[in-house]
Amino acid sequence: MANIKRSYTTFRNSVAAEVAVATSNTAAMAIIDTNINNSINTICNLQGGKLRFLEATKDMETVANQETYQIPNGFRKLIDMYIYSGTGTSSDTIYMPEMVFDPTKWKLIKAYRLGTSDVPYFTYVENQTFKIQPIPSTTGNLIVLRGRLQVRNLSIADYTTGSVVSIANDGVTVVGTGTTWTADMAGRFINITQTTAANGGDGFDYEIESVTNATTLVLKKPYEGASISAGTAAYTIGQCSVIPQAYDIAAVYRATALYWQKEGDLNRAKTYWMMYDGGNEAGYSNEYGGIISQMLANEGETEEGSYVPPFAGDSNMIQAPYYFPWSQASGFN
Repeated sequence: MANIKRSYTTFRNSVAAEVAVATSNTAAMAIIDTNINNSINTICNLQGGKLRFLEATKDMETVANQETYQIPNGFRKLIDMYIYSGTGTSSDTIYMPEMVFDPTKWKLIKAYRLGTSDVPYFTYVENQTFKIQPIPSTTGNLIVLRGRLQVRNLSIADYTTGSVVSIANDGVTVVGTGTTWTADMAGRFINITQTTAANGGDGFDYEIESVTNATTLVLKKPYEGASISAGTAAYTIGQCSVIPQAYDIAAVYRATALYWQKEGDLNRAKTYWMMYDGGNEAGYSNEYGGIISQMLANEGETEEGSYVPPFAGDSNMIQAPYYFPWSQASGFN
């Protein structure tokens, strides 16, 4: 199966093979599980976590007269946002409020009493919330947030029961038979096994958006393979890491290095540290090498940056906006 992303099961099987441990060895596999999740978290925090594959967008809506909103639980850090004047149609105006990080400046903004308006100018991140000024005056305007994802520990084994009956090319609805698909499978990935026979899959992983019932699920993106009709295609649903397939072998190398290091076999451990990052983390080199050097070269660049307003000046002064929310706001006194 041509997996794009390693699942929990394939991660642990890979490490077990590297250290010659049977997957039935409960004690050893518990150590391997810990090493895998530790390694995935470590990789995702390299370079301060400023990696493109960790960035995602989520939608929210404004609530009339509500200033403070919860940052989605799946976000570790909020990077940027933009807000529509309506529900997100092509005719809506898109506003890009300035991200404020200085609490002193935010207090001055609050003291300015911008009131309520559907034209946002400032937003301030405080712990796991963000605040909007002027305060939205309408419920239902679309807020699009861009942030870095939280990394969830892997713990759920692959699911392969039953088979896939149908999925249309460019469709998103997968129908199975003999399956017991559950709502918590949303967010995992399904891979319909690639074969040379008719009604086979394309061998690529597709994220599951939702599960309708025990035999029907919906993909997040359209299926690109040939249509399956009245088929009995094998498949795998797996819990996967956020690390792209090109680099996720790094977690296998690091987890294996940790295992051999704990066993006291430093020569074997060094071999895997070198394959992982050129030995940087273990102190064998001052520079990154191995798979991690490839990952940082390709993924380390990001467009992230705080919004730069068109008027420069003292950060503790309210600057003239490029549009004027107070012309549509209330509450000046």
